[in-house]
Amino acid sequence: MPRIKAPQRLGRRRVLLCATALGGMRLAWVGGAWALEQPVQLYAAMTVRPALDAVLAAYRAAGGSVTAVYAPTPVLVRQLAGGAPADILLTADADWMNRAVDQGLIDRASRVDLLTTDLVLAAERGVAPSGTLTPAYDLGELLGGGRIAMCDPDQHPAGRVGKEALQSLGLWAEAAPYLAIAESAPGAVTLIDRGEAKAAVVFRSDLHGDDKSVIVGMFPAASHAPIVYPVALTRTHSAHAAKALAFLKSPQAMAIFATFGYRAIAG
Repeated sequence: MPRIKAPQRLGRRRVLLCATALGGMRLAWVGGAWALEQPVQLYAAMTVRPALDAVLAAYRAAGGSVTAVYAPTPVLVRQLAGGAPADILLTADADWMNRAVDQGLIDRASRVDLLTTDLVLAAERGVAPSGTLTPAYDLGELLGGGRIAMCDPDQHPAGRVGKEALQSLGLWAEAAPYLAIAESAPGAVTLIDRGEAKAAVVFRSDLHGDDKSVIVGMFPAASHAPIVYPVALTRTHSAHAAKALAFLKSPQAMAIFATFGYRAIAG
């Protein structure tokens, strides 16, 4: 790691100016010399972005240094496999974390299930809520010939869980001809907001802060596999990454996640 030799008396103002000039890197006193501390690189599923941005803001306010990169979970794992320099991986389901582990990309001992949320059916504001969905639910009436948005069931966790739930309730055959595939679960909500879809199968957390779409039905937990957001250090993580991971599991972080529709598993 590059080192900067400090004068015998280095004032607080001078240190802050150095940190600012180095584009987000921090100065740490290591082994009798000032060393550049690279921000922890956190790769996270796109769906957690609003909540994680708030959590990381709290971490930075406490003195931590972290940079987040957001993308669909499959993209993140492919980037790691290609040598991307990430320190922490937060995925939108266990299967993709398993793939990262199988490829030797993850520090197995650090892995933990961090969060969960609910699978819901969303529609434009004004549609009457139906409570817990059942096989008797009239999806065709809701759609009225329009589209139902969701992620690609063959590629993305939200799409896979959504298809599983629709199949369990006997609604998949009715939904399949009207699918509008979105790149992410938040993107599926956006399609409703734009009037390009009548409904969307998404996570409860994807509706946080949206004033145009509402939850009209809850998929029973038994209708799909558990929704789990695992997090882990990468095999090549930096020395500072464990501190950032510990913060993600802290009560302070969990309280913030809860305001976005997540429930804690870890911590």
